Amino acid sequence: MDVTISDDSREPLHLEVRNQPKQIMLTLVLIIVGLVALYFYIGRMTFWIWVLAAAVPIVAIQALKQMFDRGPCLIINEEGIFDKRLKMGTIHWSDIKRVYMRAVAGAYFICLDLSNSAQYLSRQPAHLRISGPVWRLYDIPPINIKVAYMDANPDELFELIMSKVEGSRSEEVTARI
Repeated sequence: MDVTISDDSREPLHLEVRNQPKQIMLTLVLIIVGLVALYFYIGRMTFWIWVLAAAVPIVAIQALKQMFDRGPCLIINEEGIFDKRLKMGTIHWSDIKRVYMRAVAGAYFICLDLSNSAQYLSRQPAHLRISGPVWRLYDIPPINIKVAYMDANPDELFELIMSKVEGSRSEEVTARI
């Protein structure tokens, strides 16, 4: 999917981005094959093989849920960004202070620093808030858009979000004057 940034302000922005569940399942199969090969190579179940093996059912359940969910996981419109996976509602353009991209092990994250992040994080279920400290180890803030396994180019999506945030800032400045 190509993301096109239009200079025509008469046309309202509405972009829907979907997951690619087949790619998720292929990755899961490769992880399982890798775990089996690692087991046979080492010859026993080490602590880390057990940890990775325990994560496989969790990832499999998530992948199956995404396979049967045909709706978009990310919607970008004039109001803001709605990422269904974050479970915090629409993030309004005016609430975004800074946008930057990080890559961790080939996965891209569009990171969002919000002026009122505590308010948005309080909307998330507890099981999602628990992962925040883990992501901070990789310098990823808790409010981020994981672009892996989506039908959008990470760079184009990042540019689109940056342009909307900058546009929102210029509208705020104009409104103040």
